[in-house]
Amino acid sequence: MKRLFYRATWIMVAIAITAGWACTSRGVAADQADPFADFTRAWRDDPAWHDGKAECCVYDATREIYGQLRQYRARLYTDQELTDPDTKTKSATGHGRAAFKHHLREDIATENYDYHYSTMCYVGVSDLKSLKLDMGSQEDCGATFKKYINHAGRFSYHQFSYFPKEGHRTGQSSPPENLAFQDALSVLLRGYPFEQAPQLTLMLLPDQTSNKLSAVEPVPYQIRYVGWETLDLPIGAVEAHHLEVSPVSGGNDPAMHYWFAADGTAPMLHVMVQYEGPGGISYRLRSLERRAYWKR
Repeated sequence: MKRLFYRATWIMVAIAITAGWACTSRGVAADQADPFADFTRAWRDDPAWHDGKAECCVYDATREIYGQLRQYRARLYTDQELTDPDTKTKSATGHGRAAFKHHLREDIATENYDYHYSTMCYVGVSDLKSLKLDMGSQEDCGATFKKYINHAGRFSYHQFSYFPKEGHRTGQSSPPENLAFQDALSVLLRGYPFEQAPQLTLMLLPDQTSNKLSAVEPVPYQIRYVGWETLDLPIGAVEAHHLEVSPVSGGNDPAMHYWFAADGTAPMLHVMVQYEGPGGISYRLRSLERRAYWKR
């Protein structure tokens, strides 16, 4: 009888362990299917996004052009709008998918002429999915355009650069579940669960703000919480959460650093207050207001 009892006990233990593994496996799969399931919602659902205005941020910015660090003002506009699944633009019918329209505008003076960069992302409000990216670059030497669409299980892109040997490039693929646009992190990471501080791996489409053709293959990056810091910015002293975004492969590729306001209530809503990245790129928040910038 004792022998039968011990045997039954070990069988039950084995079943419990197997069930535990199965639950763990399901948990991992669920995380992979929805990498932002644990990201916060309160800032996304705030009534401020429905006041008929946009969040308008101005940053003291730097970017290296012609081997020199240029100083300028960058403008970042964010609002919520319904998007048309066919045209991939703002819906004209009052129906569609709710998305953050996140538009970075940069005008940079050099000795020869001014550079103009316009980079706009659509990011889903409900799931923070990177849906669309449009980028345009204009200067006296020519124009460059890029478009990326992540829709219905397909990831497609079109690029055109005026540079010799570049021209037009297009393609499509099946996107990874944890795909994100690097250019969208300044809105997407506002929802990072700072209190839990998980380490997260994303497949990032690299920065597309360039007048040349850009890499189209997503690269694995890790998101790591660094800590709570007080920043002395042009807008004043700001309490902020610091995140490091670094390539999984390591090597010589530099990490990117983002700081988001600790205040999750309006008007701050965890807005990006500072950024430092490769190519001498930096942003330090100078002002924030809500206004209908498209009106007089």
